[in-house]
Amino acid sequence: MSKVNWTPEQQDAIYEKNLNILVAAAAGSGKTAVLVERIIQKILQDKVDIDKLLVVTFTNSAASEMRERVLKAIYQKLEETPEDENLQRQITLLNKASICTIDSFCLEVVRNHFYELENVSPNFRIADTTEIELLKQEVIEDIFEEKYEAEDSDFTKLINVYTSYRDDTPLKDLVLKVHNYIQSNPFPQKWLTEKIEMFNLKDNLTDDFSRTPWGSILLQEVEEELVDDITTLKKVEESLANNEELDVFFQIIRSDIEQLENLKAHLDNWDTAFEVASNLEFITWSRKKVELEVKERAKEIRDAVKKKLGKVLGKILICNSQEANQDIYDMYGILVKLQDLILTFDTEFTKRKREKNIVDFSDVEHFALEILLQKKEVAKKYQDKFEEIAIDEYQDSNLVQEYILTSIARDNNIFMVGDVKQSIYKFRQAMPELFLTKYETYAKKDHKKPEDDLKIQLFKNFRSKEKVLQFTNLIFENIMGKTLGDIDYNQEEFLNLGADYPESKQNEKIEIHIIDPKSEIEEEKEPDFEAFEEKEEAIFLEEEENIEDIELEAKFVANQIKQLLESSYQVWDKKQEKYRDIQYKDIVVLLRSTRTTAPIYEQEILKLQMPVFSDSSQEYLDSIEIQTIMSLLEIIDNPIQDIPLVAVMRSNIGKFTDDELIQIRLADKQDNFYTCLQKAQLSVEKDLREKIKSFLEQLKRMAKRARISSVR
Repeated sequence: MSKVNWTPEQQDAIYEKNLNILVAAAAGSGKTAVLVERIIQKILQDKVDIDKLLVVTFTNSAASEMRERVLKAIYQKLEETPEDENLQRQITLLNKASICTIDSFCLEVVRNHFYELENVSPNFRIADTTEIELLKQEVIEDIFEEKYEAEDSDFTKLINVYTSYRDDTPLKDLVLKVHNYIQSNPFPQKWLTEKIEMFNLKDNLTDDFSRTPWGSILLQEVEEELVDDITTLKKVEESLANNEELDVFFQIIRSDIEQLENLKAHLDNWDTAFEVASNLEFITWSRKKVELEVKERAKEIRDAVKKKLGKVLGKILICNSQEANQDIYDMYGILVKLQDLILTFDTEFTKRKREKNIVDFSDVEHFALEILLQKKEVAKKYQDKFEEIAIDEYQDSNLVQEYILTSIARDNNIFMVGDVKQSIYKFRQAMPELFLTKYETYAKKDHKKPEDDLKIQLFKNFRSKEKVLQFTNLIFENIMGKTLGDIDYNQEEFLNLGADYPESKQNEKIEIHIIDPKSEIEEEKEPDFEAFEEKEEAIFLEEEENIEDIELEAKFVANQIKQLLESSYQVWDKKQEKYRDIQYKDIVVLLRSTRTTAPIYEQEILKLQMPVFSDSSQEYLDSIEIQTIMSLLEIIDNPIQDIPLVAVMRSNIGKFTDDELIQIRLADKQDNFYTCLQKAQLSVEKDLREKIKSFLEQLKRMAKRARISSVR
């Protein structure tokens, strides 16, 4: 049933009752298997029906997989005890079991208790992402137009601060970005108000700026830079030591280190740090002639450190506490105006959604939360229903989801599985801090007091070979810490070998290939971590890659695949339980993004006459071409739909410009856009009038044909 190799202590721990339990499981350790085992344990030992459990997964596909694995596990148990009526009943109950995403659960709550909400119709529709984004753009455009016409002075100040004279897009994007971000909070408007009030330093303008949240963060950044620079200079110092010819250079580096250590020692007070940084002065590099490469290398490194440190200090320690506090307070007035604009957008956006009887998933979560928090009897019903709440990928939960699930939980019936090192959804407002708080406060079984909740650590990896794990640990031990990654990657967090692969006769090694697009030379090397660190930013952290660079990488990867196949590289086949020659199905290419890069990789692999498959169906359906055709079909069926109509008009089908669309809208601001089209023919210039007439006739022909013709 499960590939997780439990220690006796861990096996006992998973059967604990009357506890909240957090399973900290590493990559490849069988997180899904842990949940399945817990579910089967509740069924067999505690005699809990499976429809009395709430199992929350991150995606719909994960929920489907969970159902399949639970069903398989039940059948395996039935083979051992075929007469077990309890297990037989679970197969029937599985169809109505609550194994779902948090969105699905929230939707169930809202559908069943919509009458507890004000101004929400029971037959609301969940809008797709494209429709919601278009509606947001429409709302923000209308609000800005109204503000311009009203010559709103507060709005004008925001325009002056956040935009250029040519374009107000930055302010629009900021409003949308902040609005989207605050939706991950249980009480968005309250949270926004509280955060903006933090800037109200009117009575504390002379206080030490390091005591503010901003000063603390800024000085932490300075400290991190100083630690890095001091470490670098100490290595230079070591290279110059014990050589009389280099003593003058050694003393210069020693002076640099002492100055930086002095600044680091005074970072507990902003004004002191500002004063020390202002008086920081590096000694001029000696002109003494020494024909040694180490001297030149020392100067290069020193110059790089000075430049890097200068950039940090030049943007942070540039004023005293009073000036810094005043800058923050000056921003308070601007942010209050920004808050008003965001709330205006939120109000109008909500109103438009109600008019169209649509909601988005964020609405569903907040509706569910409102019901569960304000109607205690509804929350009590779910508390009584679910004997346990099991949460998969807990590190990707956000605060809204946490409030929802804790509102229907008892004091001791939550079972969470996750790995904070796999948290990659902060851009979707996931809060790994929720996981970390429990990870740090829950106790292991051998250290647990009766009142403590339980933590189970599973750090054995059952997917990878030992060399892969050693290399992974070596990389992340050096780059992952509390600041970067939220957790110290030490021996307690290491991935440990759990798989049992028979020894291979071939020479297996870990390779890093650093591709330099400038020289178009691919080098094959054993791990060289100094080189890796030098290239890290260029190779892995670049936001947008050049298409030519991607093609170069794709060609390299395609050739590597071909070489592997031609060399008859040996892979372990679990089904056959033996090593065999590598096959196409054994190879996968992992990409940061598939939208633009996957087709390029496909082309390069196909050029070498190798079969390839890329699962990019979602990107295909989300493409602008497909969305345009979908919009066209919608308005053929019913042209009184503003968003799809405008989408088609702006596309190559209608070929209307933004200026023309504005002229059409001015024909009647209150009515729908289709009516505006008809009215505009009476007021716009001849060329646009002919264009509108042609478009409407084309639409009419399509609608007529749709009524009398089949799809074929």
